[in-house]
This record gives sequence, C-alpha cells and structure tokens, in this order.
Amino acid sequence: MQERSQSPYQQLADLEDKLNLVSEHIQRLRQENGNLPQKALLFSPKPAITGLKPENSKPQQQVSWDKQGNKSQSPMKADDFSRLRLERATPRKRRHSSNYRDLANTSYLRNRRYRQRAKKNYQLRIVGLVLAAATVVWIIISAISSVVQSFNRHQTVTNEQSTVLLQQLPSTPLLPPDIPPRTNAIALPTPINSNLEETELVYNVTTPHNLKPSQQLQGIVDEMVQLIQSRKLPTQPLSIALINVKTGEISGFQQNTLLYPASVVKMFWMVSVFDEMHRGILPNEPVYSADLNRMIQQSSNDAASRLVDAVTNTESGYFLRGEKYDKWANKRRKISEFFSKAGYEGIAIYQKTYPIAYLRHKIPEGRDLQMWNDPKELKNQISSEHAARLMYEIVTGKAVSPEASAKMIQFLARDLRLSSWRENTARFGGFNPIRGLLGQGLPAEVDFASKAGWTETGRHEVAFVRSREEDGPIYILAILGADEAYSKDWQLFPMLSRMVFDRMSGKTSEQ
Repeated sequence: MQERSQSPYQQLADLEDKLNLVSEHIQRLRQENGNLPQKALLFSPKPAITGLKPENSKPQQQVSWDKQGNKSQSPMKADDFSRLRLERATPRKRRHSSNYRDLANTSYLRNRRYRQRAKKNYQLRIVGLVLAAATVVWIIISAISSVVQSFNRHQTVTNEQSTVLLQQLPSTPLLPPDIPPRTNAIALPTPINSNLEETELVYNVTTPHNLKPSQQLQGIVDEMVQLIQSRKLPTQPLSIALINVKTGEISGFQQNTLLYPASVVKMFWMVSVFDEMHRGILPNEPVYSADLNRMIQQSSNDAASRLVDAVTNTESGYFLRGEKYDKWANKRRKISEFFSKAGYEGIAIYQKTYPIAYLRHKIPEGRDLQMWNDPKELKNQISSEHAARLMYEIVTGKAVSPEASAKMIQFLARDLRLSSWRENTARFGGFNPIRGLLGQGLPAEVDFASKAGWTETGRHEVAFVRSREEDGPIYILAILGADEAYSKDWQLFPMLSRMVFDRMSGKTSEQ
C-alpha cells in the first residue's frame, strides 16, 4: 500500500538510483575481467505505464562498445527505465537449451539411421550371397551339362567311327592264300610307264592317325616289359607298340626307337608294289602275285629282291662308279622316301635282305655292297610304331586303296591251327611264321595277320589280332627285339602274345 501511495516522480527516482547501481556494477566487472564480451548494452526502454511522461527526469547515457573496444554513450530516454525494471522482474523458466535438445535429437537420429543402414547392408549382403551361390550352382550345372553333352557327342561320334571302322575290317574268318608254285624267274617286268616312274611318289596316308594315349594299354605294355626283364633280356634294343583298333588308342615302350627289323621290312615293300600298280606304273597284280605271296607268307628273300628291283627300277650287279652309282642309289632310296615324306620319320628300307639264292649272294655284293659300306647310307631301320601304323592302315582299308588293302591283308593272314603251322612246315619254305612268334600264343579261333622277321641278331613281328567273339578284342601288336637274346628265346613272344590277348579280353593275371 505504501508503494502505491508513492508518486510517479518518486518511483522514477528509485529507478534512477537502481540504474546507477547497475551501471557502476557493470563498470566494475569490466575492470576486473578485461576478456568480457565487448558487446554494447543496448536499451530500448519503453514507458512502464502508458501516458506517464517524467517531466524532471534527466536524460541518461547509453553505454556501448565499438569494434575497436572504445566506450561510447548514447542518450537514454526515461521510458527505458521502466522497461528495464519490467524485464528484470519477469521470472525466467529453467529449461534445457535448444542446442542440447538438438544434440540429443541428432545423436538419437544418428544411431537410428546407423541401425537402419546396418540392417539394410546386412540384408543386401544376404541377398548378394544368395545370388552368388545361385550363380555358382548354375555355372557348375551348366559346366557339367556341357561336359556331359560333349562327352555324349564324342562318345556318339566315337561309336559311329568305331562302327564304320569295324565295317572296314577284313571279313572273318581271315584265311591265308594258297602258296603258288615255285617260279624260276630271275627278274620281273620293268615299269610300263617311265614318265610316271620318274615322278616323286609319296604314300597316300600323309599324316599319322590321331590315336589317343591310353593308361589301360600302357599298363599292359608295362606288364610286358616286366616279364621281359624277369627273363634277364635287355630292354635297350626293345621297341613295343600296342593299338586298340576298336577305340583308336595306342601305347608303347620306346615305340619311336629305330631298330633293324629283319624281314618285317617286307610289309613296307608290299605296300610300295601295290601303290605303283594302283598308279599304273607297274603291270597288274597277276604279274607280281606269286612273288608277293612268297615274300609275305614264306618271307622269301628272292621274291623280295625281285620286287624291290621292280619298284625302284634298279637291279643288283657289279660295282658302279661316279654318276652311274649316284643315279642308281637315288632310285633305290626312293622306296624309303615314299614313306618318310608321309610322316614315317627316320625310316630306311632300301637295303635288300639276304641271302638271295638266284643272285648267289649270301651277303651284299657289287653295288649293294657299295651302298652297304657307304657311311652316308642307312641300314634298314624302322620303329615298332611305324610297323603298327602301317598294319593299322592296311586293316582299316587306308593303305593305297580299300581294294589294295583287302588284298594285302589276305597276304598277311595266318592259319593258327596246329595242323597248319606245326605239321605242314614245308609250305613256309623253311621259315615258320608261327612257331616261337606271336601266333603260337593265341587260340586257333582268332583272325590273325602278321609279318615276322628272325635272324641271329634279333626277333621281330607286327601282328593284327581279332577275336571272333562279338565283344572280343581287336588290336595290333608290334615288337622289335634287336638282340641275340631275343633271337634265342623261343618262348618269349608266345608268352607276351597270350598275356596281351588275355588283358585285352578283360582277364587279370590271376584268371
């Protein structure tokens, strides 16, 4: 009640006193702390009570600080004092500042967004892993399917090729021809077309067949080598090749080693004769059939000598000198070049085999001796792979022509019945192509064609074997043993032949 009785002038004076106290307090704080914020104290007082205008009030100075830190004063009005009092009397509600509230909200939202992002990344990773796994499974299934389809196609093609190949094989039973009567011929007719004879001849099968290596066949060959080693025979002068005719697979032991083949070389000479007859260089077969038969069935050196002379248009005789010898030797070498240019690498088959009765040559004489002693010339040499390849081309109808191959396989055919090869040995002219060789170790009920060679320095043979059973084996085996130990061992080749036949038939060593 006392405050209400005060006049406006008294109230104004009280406010002025309080303002002076506040100003003095502010100045004191500034002096004590020089780092106080230098900001102006701006007052915009308004009259506390509208309509009241102090009449005797003194103008007050408003204190402020400029940017340079200098104090400046501005006049204050009387109404500013009432506004200052009212503003200071207003109670202040304590609450969290907006900055703190924003910080809390920001942290919460950040954690929430982090959790949501982590959850989304986890879901994306799960989806990615599922898609990756599905892709890998699809790739594996596609690869397996492709391999299976490729294998099936390959198997189908292989079966079709095998069917066609089996149809090209000689008919069964395969029986040898009759031995023709002995002839006293000294020479055979010379070429009828000298122009063709001068051309460079190459065997028609110019590239080796794409025969695949086989672990199964290799196991059989390894077992053969173990048997040979158990009999204390040397393996350095040994060459073996084994071909599965049904599957087109091959394996061997030193199958590319070149060795002296003895009379196995006569199979190559037979192919050369049929090639020149096919080209029209030599007369038709009847002129040469007797000697072809004797050269293969009886391994006749006389017949072989006449056929080599006919194919090369040369003849054995006295020594030659200079250009005459060179011309003669070049013609003789062509029988080797005929095969070497068709992929028979390293082959040499231009030396005759001895003795030759009609020439009365037990060893090379004359110009043949010149060639034999010439260090630049090669002795006869082939590999077991050469022999096996040529036999494969003959039995499959590829050598020269299907008709010529059919005739050649008949010349190579053998009768394995005991009554044929043991009791009637006279028909072989002193050389038995069964006894002590691959044919002796086989059953009589198989088709067998071979060309063997035996001398005091080795035992050699290449053979085609076909079982007459529906699912029986069909294979070619070539063995060259160029050592005296092989020549003296009459049981080795039959044992090896029987072992190969049993393994190719699916029988184990225990069976």
